[in-house]
Amino acid sequence: MIKRIAQASGFAAILLLPNYIDMTNSAGDERMRVPVPLTKIALAQITDLAIVAFVFLTLMAILRKLKSWPKLRWVLMAALPPFLLVRNLNVFPFEVPNAAVLTASLLWIALLAFLILLAPAIAAKLRRAGSAVLTGFAVFALVMTWQLVRAAAWRPGPRAYVTPIPTQPANKPRLIWILFDELSYKPTFESRDPSLHLPNFDRLRSESTLYTEVTPIAYWTNQVVPSLLLGRVVTDITYTADNRFLVRTEDAPHWQPFDVSASLMGMAKQRGVTTSIVGWYIPYCPVFAGMASECYWSNDSVQNRGPTSLDASFSENVWFPLRILAEQFTVPGKAWADTAAWKSAGHISAVKDVSQHALQTLASSQADLIYIHLPAPHPPEFWDRHKGTFAPGGSYLDSLDYSDRLLGQILDRLEAQPRWATTTLIVEGDHSWRTQMWRPLPGWSAEDERVSHGGQWDPRPVLLIHAAGEQRPEIVNNPTSLMFVHDFVAAQIQSIAR
Repeated sequence: MIKRIAQASGFAAILLLPNYIDMTNSAGDERMRVPVPLTKIALAQITDLAIVAFVFLTLMAILRKLKSWPKLRWVLMAALPPFLLVRNLNVFPFEVPNAAVLTASLLWIALLAFLILLAPAIAAKLRRAGSAVLTGFAVFALVMTWQLVRAAAWRPGPRAYVTPIPTQPANKPRLIWILFDELSYKPTFESRDPSLHLPNFDRLRSESTLYTEVTPIAYWTNQVVPSLLLGRVVTDITYTADNRFLVRTEDAPHWQPFDVSASLMGMAKQRGVTTSIVGWYIPYCPVFAGMASECYWSNDSVQNRGPTSLDASFSENVWFPLRILAEQFTVPGKAWADTAAWKSAGHISAVKDVSQHALQTLASSQADLIYIHLPAPHPPEFWDRHKGTFAPGGSYLDSLDYSDRLLGQILDRLEAQPRWATTTLIVEGDHSWRTQMWRPLPGWSAEDERVSHGGQWDPRPVLLIHAAGEQRPEIVNNPTSLMFVHDFVAAQIQSIAR
């Protein structure tokens, strides 16, 4: 009985691995992305492991009582490895072609059939070995359960804090730095779809410098943003259980703490320049505690912790992942649609929250440097541009429409303030629209397919800089590294500090 329980727990741990792997990952990605405890999510994952193990144990007990069990045993041995392989394809750190999966599965089934028919003694030994391997995965299940318990006990750093900033004179220079996540140059400016109107991006472009050939720093936000803030190319990050942000850089490949004092926010503090941060995805407030004057960060967007939600109840977080799992192998089309809707719902919550705090900060903060990292137009899609409402099932064009509307509100607030004449404004993307990444995932729309010409990728993010008092458009066509933004911001900090 102990062996069968071990096999059931091992099967459950492998089957559900895509749902919880990011919760147990030593890199701490999921911890990095949320400003609230993950207790409810972790306990729901543990509950799912127990439910699946119990169902597997019960089902196997029933099958073993059937007269056809000797044959069914071989069927299960042929089917389970391909089944678990397909289930865990997104866990692999590299892309596995469908043809390779199909080939490996057919070869396994053919090999097993060959041994059963022509070498039954070897087949029997292989079956016993497979049973032992599945039993051994109970150790893996125990380790993963312990990691989930640790995730349940984790507590995040601060979500927000405010240090009062005195009212500043109207003639004091100020820098507003706005990062629209995944804002791509080509669909925004170069090859805009005729159905899309972006009056506020055009409005800003008419009095700013537009960089048309920006070379990206990296593909991932968690590398680009620390690079921009640090002025060194970050190649990898990790976020420890005690909320320490560690990085590797091109010039120092070993793990090291993110040097907050050497960052742009550290430079600003050393020179008496007050800073305000409103951010998404990166743990801004824990990282810059004691350095930034004001900070707020949030992230309700679903990442890689399976179909769970910070806003959902415990029971919903238990049953919805199991429902999606069942749909994936019975009605995959429904699973695809349900997954896309669930991802959009979480992202809608994040976009609303961060946008609201960004507008509030821009309207009221007296900080000399305001940095805002927005979760738009980053997929999954969250906006219907035809109705002007938040809704799942849109496209990247819809997300660009929302970004333009939000930019309009930002410009209206800034231009109405006494310090606008001395304000420099940066609007940029951290990377472009990653069509190759999003195309195979739920949420990719027919309009996305059309606009991207079948998923063709252009790496250039947007970079617009409005210098204080600038009134005419300028264009820089020379290749410009996005790291230029770090140097530009550093120079602005020096100017404000004078």
